[in-house]
Amino acid sequence: MLGGHVNSIFRYFSIIILLVNSISSILIGQGDFVIIDSIKIHGNKKTQRNVILKEIDLHTGDTIGLTQLSDRLNSNEKRLQSIGLFTLSKINIKNWNTDLNICNIDIAVQENWYAYPYIIFELADRNFNVWRKEQNYSFKRVNYGIAFNHINLTGNNDKLKLKFQSGFTKKYELTYEFPYLKDKWGISFNVLYSDNKEISYKTVENKPVFFRSPDERKIFFQYRTSLGLLHRTNAKTNQIFRAEFLKANVDKVISNDLNPGYFVSGNSTLKYLSLDYLIKYDNTIYPLYPIAGFRLQLNARKEGLGILSTVDNTWVTLYAEKHMNWKNRIILSNRIKVKYNFQHNSLPYFLNYAIGYQDDYITGYQLYVIDGRDFIISNNAIRCRIIDKDIDLGNNLPRQFKVMNLKLFFRFNLDYGYARDPDHGKNNFLSNKINYGFGPALDFILFNNITLTSQYGITGFGDKGFFFESGVNF
Repeated sequence: MLGGHVNSIFRYFSIIILLVNSISSILIGQGDFVIIDSIKIHGNKKTQRNVILKEIDLHTGDTIGLTQLSDRLNSNEKRLQSIGLFTLSKINIKNWNTDLNICNIDIAVQENWYAYPYIIFELADRNFNVWRKEQNYSFKRVNYGIAFNHINLTGNNDKLKLKFQSGFTKKYELTYEFPYLKDKWGISFNVLYSDNKEISYKTVENKPVFFRSPDERKIFFQYRTSLGLLHRTNAKTNQIFRAEFLKANVDKVISNDLNPGYFVSGNSTLKYLSLDYLIKYDNTIYPLYPIAGFRLQLNARKEGLGILSTVDNTWVTLYAEKHMNWKNRIILSNRIKVKYNFQHNSLPYFLNYAIGYQDDYITGYQLYVIDGRDFIISNNAIRCRIIDKDIDLGNNLPRQFKVMNLKLFFRFNLDYGYARDPDHGKNNFLSNKINYGFGPALDFILFNNITLTSQYGITGFGDKGFFFESGVNF
């Protein structure tokens, strides 16, 4: 009985597919489309073929209108270049049969260097500009140690990260992510321990205030472990379900004297179980540094599930960005992010962060933070492509670095942001008000993986300065 129902459903489904294909052919017009007959991939010595196929939206049997073909090939080529696995990629049409309207797709890739053992020498401050201007290049605020990153451990785009760090923050961390465990499902996990002799315990005039133990004892400890379930719906849509446990301890000189609200109510320990859900849709061209397309993202998080939890915090963020390309040289970019916290209880200072952390910043405000339970931020830019070319570096380098892609963009920013901080806003003049900043920048992208930025920023209240940033895509 069950087999008969399945066969009937399959027949109906097949008829629907035939009808859709027939209608598509009529709408497109005879000879105005091409069907992908096969896909050939070469240059992937370690990366599995199925990984590349899952990163693109080209598949055997796809029918593509000729007016869309060039854009489809270009967008997929840019995507492969920006996922970190390849320094170069080329996608071409082969064996085009105009009578049958079929063709073959040829994908050539140059694999990146995948294993990165390296010496840790990094700044503990939020960015280079804070270390340079606020901390006077102090080497007490530097982290050092050894680390190992492998961005394609088994050839399945699986990432392993190990870190053994000392200095301002002592840290031991292990992270592993396997995105293709079975079908569209993957898994990730993280284990971390860290401690500090100096921490930021409050924010005054929108700048963190630090305390360092006079006898150089450790005053902050953190333990964290998480397990994530990954779902890759398609090449453009990803979902992550993550459970996490965090426990943190702070010295009583902080919780009793300097800031009883650091963990709320004078507690010196904070711990919680949390559930986190993230869904992201990304159809941008060259996601590392988007030149067209858009992204949408929703992140919902519950911190504190009753058991083993001393906080109760629930928030959601919505994120959208759009990039419009004009004549392949001028790009208009708009980004907006909103965070809303559902609880109305006082938040620990430890969790009361908003603008000025990670990628959520306003041009010119790199030396400031704007704490808060809720915020909205809008980043807007016009970018002009100046250079985009491959440079032959010669045959004396490893094959991964023989050809370097160099991109250079001029960018002008205009950003706005607002953070609501009902608990501590009275001590911070940028809180609970709309702030704006603007200024020009130069962006360099090397090997499709390394970004370097030099920026001049002007705040809404007249502060000006040069700021520098860098990043690596692994």
